[in-house]
Amino acid sequence: MTQRQGPAGPPAGTEAAAVVRQRGRPSTGVREAVLAATAEILRVDGIARLSTKEVARRAGVAESSIFYHFGDKHELLQAVVRAQTPELAELRSTGGSLREGLIALCTTLEEHYARSLPVLTAVQADGELRRRMAEGGRQYCQAPLSALDRITEHLSAEIEAGRLRPGLDSRTAALLLLGASYQRALHVYMGCPAEVLPTVSDLVDALLPEPGHA
Repeated sequence: MTQRQGPAGPPAGTEAAAVVRQRGRPSTGVREAVLAATAEILRVDGIARLSTKEVARRAGVAESSIFYHFGDKHELLQAVVRAQTPELAELRSTGGSLREGLIALCTTLEEHYARSLPVLTAVQADGELRRRMAEGGRQYCQAPLSALDRITEHLSAEIEAGRLRPGLDSRTAALLLLGASYQRALHVYMGCPAEVLPTVSDLVDALLPEPGHA
């Protein structure tokens, strides 16, 4: 008698595989594995390949567990959008010189946007999801606004300490950092070679005082 094979786990080397290491009914990690698998499908294959069956296969979980945790595909996509928001702690420059800290901050933002763009593209391609997110309103913009506030506070402290140009509008500078990081990620996402773009260092140097005044 041929022994029946159970469903395969997530493909080795994928983000989902890093979250759920084995098949079965893991008591923890199911939600995280599903979110990772969904983001991976959107990034690699696009929304046309997104189905709860495919997400379950890559995450190594039962398809029913997706409905248990998220309700439906649109709720799953909304959860992925929320999960793509970077931790605010990662957006604060820490240690080293001012220049090194700002470069680290911009690099973190750019990496976040690079991960988020496939998800944002999927949102725009799905009318129902766009409608739901529009209805959600401020809950979806609250995290980016909080990031803007935290960066503004950090830059304000640096201006007061004389490490950034006097008279620099900290909130405008914070928004420029967010916007420039997004634009770099967007251009690369659209196929533009990164080497033809202004570097993160160029962006940071535009904000800093003249050499010898930091």
